[in-house]
Amino acid sequence: MATRIFLDTNIILDLLDNQRQCHKEAVLLFKLIDNGEVMAFFSESIVTTTDYILQKLLSKDLRTEFFGEMSRRIQILPCSNMILDRALSLEFGDLEDVILFQLALENKVDFFITNDKKLLNSTLKGIKLVQAGQFLNIK
Repeated sequence: MATRIFLDTNIILDLLDNQRQCHKEAVLLFKLIDNGEVMAFFSESIVTTTDYILQKLLSKDLRTEFFGEMSRRIQILPCSNMILDRALSLEFGDLEDVILFQLALENKVDFFITNDKKLLNSTLKGIKLVQAGQFLNIK
């Protein structure tokens, strides 16, 4: 069975922007996804957040093409009342991060991949929180 990974918003942005520090790692990570070595997930909110950020950089046609491609490669997970309620019960300052973490936890992913230092240094338990480069070294 393939390793199950949850991708944070910053990993998608790293993939698209070759000027970002972790671009190369994101490209290698997506090669693993394309080869079927890992099964990737992200949330519906990551789609909307990423699209909002990309509006300044890419045309609507390019964004539509990109997200169409992503929907064929990555399983998009919906958030629910239960996920939100469980996330709100966790003691962590950033609601967006804790909702994504809870969503990944509920869907039994093996790794939560992010380059968010605050999240990486958190005490959230149940999923291995790693940077893209760290995951590539493990894989």
